[in-house]
Amino acid sequence: MFEEKETFWKKKGFYVSACVLLVGVMAVSAITYRKWNTVSDSNGKIMANIATEMPAATPAITAAPEPSATPEQKAAQVNAPVTKNDTSAKKKSTKKEQKAAKAVKKTESAQRKASTQTDKKAEPASVAAQTKLSFNEEAGLLWPVKGDILLKYSMSNSVYFKTLAQYKCNPGVVISAKAGTEVKAAADCQITTIKQDDELGTVVTTDIGDNYTVSYGQLDNVSVNKGDVLKEGDVIGTVAKPTKYYTEEGSNLFFQVENGKETVDPMLLLR
Repeated sequence: MFEEKETFWKKKGFYVSACVLLVGVMAVSAITYRKWNTVSDSNGKIMANIATEMPAATPAITAAPEPSATPEQKAAQVNAPVTKNDTSAKKKSTKKEQKAAKAVKKTESAQRKASTQTDKKAEPASVAAQTKLSFNEEAGLLWPVKGDILLKYSMSNSVYFKTLAQYKCNPGVVISAKAGTEVKAAADCQITTIKQDDELGTVVTTDIGDNYTVSYGQLDNVSVNKGDVLKEGDVIGTVAKPTKYYTEEGSNLFFQVENGKETVDPMLLLR
């Protein structure tokens, strides 16, 4: 009986000790947990304060470089207006150069045009020199058209013109020919002028060399240009309808020969 009570108290003491130990462990755990929460709360407040203070510090960091500009940056700021002025001056200078270049181009263009016109005017003489035109008086001239002489050459005596109903001098011969008849070059020649005349219509004048010139009047369908070089027998154009000065005479070719400033009777040279 005694031994059973002893065993019981022993067991009871064991449970009491276990309970006390458990309570102690729980107490220590509770204290530790409270301390941990306190530290966490403290750290959280510290971090919150840091996070709250950071935005206020950021503007100071951003604005800091402005007052602490380097000497080179200050010099660049001071020199900035000079750079703009230099650029403006360069632009003005460039515009002046462009205007000067345009003026030079215009001058050169005008000179080229003048030179071209001069060359065109001088072209017939140069071509004539190259072709070495020479007129052989003994060989004479080819008849430009075949037909009767309506009006003879006469510079000493006057000739009667039916259409005009008057007498006057005739510096060439008027050869009868139907309108549309081909007119041929009377000799190797150079075309010097093509002009319009009230009395003679279209007139083509040629240089045949040795100071001789031959003119063809009352022409139509002229197929040559000033400066052209022709061989004897080449077609110059065709006979036109007569002008109002030759209506009574009918369609014809006016044919004139000059030696220098003097007219020559074509009948003395036509073969």
